Amino acid sequence: MKLEEIFLREIILWRCMRALGCVLLFQHFVSMGVCTIYRTVVAEGVINPLTILANLSTSWVMPSKLLSLTIPAICLILLARVHINNYAVSAWIPMYQWQSWRRFFTFKVQLGFSMIIGACVLLASFYTSLALPTFPQVFVRCSAEDVLCGPRKMSVICVGMFTGISYSMKYFLNNGNIITPAPAHPRKLQLIKSSLSMQKVKEACNTYGVSSFSLTCTVFLCIFASVVMCLSGGGSFPDVMHILELQLVMVVILSTLLLVTTLSVFSNILNIFLSEPIEIPLTVDEDSTSGTEEDSWRLCHTLSSSGLLQLLAFWDLKTLASADPRSLHRHTQIFTISQPGGHPRNWLGIMNPSLNLVRKFTDRLRRHNCPEELPQEPPKLVEATDVNKNEVTKPPPVPLKERLTKIVMSLKRYPIFSYFLSELPDATNRSIFAEALPVIWAVEALGDLVAASFTEDKFGIVQRNIPDILMAFVHLQKMVDSVGRVSVTRRASTSDNCQSDQQLRKALKLSLRTSIYIVTTTFGPTVLEMPVSGECRSKLQSYLEFKEA
Repeated sequence: MKLEEIFLREIILWRCMRALGCVLLFQHFVSMGVCTIYRTVVAEGVINPLTILANLSTSWVMPSKLLSLTIPAICLILLARVHINNYAVSAWIPMYQWQSWRRFFTFKVQLGFSMIIGACVLLASFYTSLALPTFPQVFVRCSAEDVLCGPRKMSVICVGMFTGISYSMKYFLNNGNIITPAPAHPRKLQLIKSSLSMQKVKEACNTYGVSSFSLTCTVFLCIFASVVMCLSGGGSFPDVMHILELQLVMVVILSTLLLVTTLSVFSNILNIFLSEPIEIPLTVDEDSTSGTEEDSWRLCHTLSSSGLLQLLAFWDLKTLASADPRSLHRHTQIFTISQPGGHPRNWLGIMNPSLNLVRKFTDRLRRHNCPEELPQEPPKLVEATDVNKNEVTKPPPVPLKERLTKIVMSLKRYPIFSYFLSELPDATNRSIFAEALPVIWAVEALGDLVAASFTEDKFGIVQRNIPDILMAFVHLQKMVDSVGRVSVTRRASTSDNCQSDQQLRKALKLSLRTSIYIVTTTFGPTVLEMPVSGECRSKLQSYLEFKEA
């Protein structure tokens, strides 16, 4: 079994189940409690505290109320399935304007849109039925006597639909699906409490457009539905103004706020559980028969994986390299050699994937910003000859790709096509720096391990690789400094992405400078005697003289 499958089945799914349990507890105690208080105080007009407490305890204990949690459980499972299938570890930055529309109309995104909207509609209907039992559920058929059943049901559907659309747009098109481990992971309960703060709820309301988008569209669409019903003979004309009655407006606002709070709490709690750091062993027990050597659960193999598993592996490596007292035993295993044989397998299993990741990132930056430094391949001379080996003056055919490129370049001269076909400012650089988080942790881990080897490496297994590590750091710093300032676009669809990659770019420069300073101050002038290039030696000299700010 591959590492990604093991990670998905044994870690991701279990963490998702625990997150769903926490959100269901929130639904049971908070959402049902708020709806019970509203029904008792506003709908029934009872302000007696004893009656309110009795109704609260009854709503939390009654079997019928517990069975009603089936609806939010189904909705949360739908939301969790969308999040598990669509989460990302780096920001998605479109190269062209039309790529956002192309992504929006893909089958996977449309399926996620429909599942989120359906879950939001069911949740909004669940909250309104809890607050006012006279409000019917969406899937319950209206009776012939209840003329206002249609407008009320339409209002609930509109609230859920527009809130779901706002949440889906944020999730799929504005990088709301990014999962990032916390920089300093405190107790999980503290993170969950922070996600329940009123500031988070206010931010969620502003993010999902509750104050301006959902309520406005709900009122206008419900008035339109009431007018249609009146014209078709389903009710009288004064029924149009029932959408503006105070009770209906208050229930709509309450269900919308509860829906937005649930979405915010669900996304935050799921992010907390999925991004929880994992501890990956450096070695495998001899009696372990979990799989082949390439698929064994070891740090050297997870560092070479991809996605969230690779990100958590580099976070574990960063924690391991920082000599955390909780991982002191694993930290000492890095500088050991195998017995028998005397091979530094633990160090090489850490150093090779980390250094390869740094070099690949440097090559990506060099390929885009300094193509003249790349080795040029000589053009292939294709001689057109006939059967008798005589030269033919017929030119070679133009490839189809070049023809399409010429057509696109000619269309760019027109403003309407140029808006969709022109590349967004610094889109390639921003997409590269958006994936710099594991590179930052790899640089910090290598710098800390090289500095720790000065006193802990008894066999000299790290010293032989210090020149390669320093040269990789210097080359990456040169490429990062050579890239111009990232353009800040005023388009709302790319502002969040630009902030994300700018922060990662600054963090990468800071981590490179800090790691090189740690190594040079630890080893002193000895680094100038290492077999490095002249450019790297001059850079290290400036670090020794503390000229790099």
